[in-house]
Amino acid sequence: MCKCLGRRRGRRWISEIPTVRCFMPEGCPKIEAISITLEELETVRLVDLLDLDQEEAAFYMGISRKAFWNDLMNARKKIAAALVYGMGLRIEGGSFALRGEEGSPDKEEQGREREMELMERELGHLKSRLEYLCSKIATFKELETANSTAKTES
Repeated sequence: MCKCLGRRRGRRWISEIPTVRCFMPEGCPKIEAISITLEELETVRLVDLLDLDQEEAAFYMGISRKAFWNDLMNARKKIAAALVYGMGLRIEGGSFALRGEEGSPDKEEQGREREMELMERELGHLKSRLEYLCSKIATFKELETANSTAKTES
C-alpha cells in the first residue's frame, strides 16, 4: 500500500538569511533548541516587525493567505515555547527562494507569470467590487430622485 504524502510544500520567497541563526538562554549550558525555518522567520518579520497585513505579506512571499497563516502560527508557537520554557531557538532549513538571487531564466519567468496571475486576479476582484459599489450608488441616487420628486408633487 502506498503512503501518500500529499502535495509537496511550495517554495516561499524570503528577503534575507539572518547572520545570527541560533539564540540560547543566558547563563545556561548548551541545551535543547527549537528549530524554526527561514520561511517561518520571514512571516514573523513581515507581520510583526514590518506591520504588513497578512494578505500583503502572503502576496510578497508568493503563497496563499492560508499557507501564510499556518507558517505564522507555527513560528509564533515555537518562539513562545522557546521563551516560556527557556529553550534555545535555531533558525534553519526550509523550502525557500531568496529574493534577488540569480536563478535560471525559466524559474524567473515562472515567477513573473505567477506574479502577473496574482495581480490580474486582484484586479478582477477590485473591478467586481467597483461595479458592485457603482450599482449601489446608482440605486441610492434613483431612490433620492424618486423621494425628491414625490416631495415636490405633494
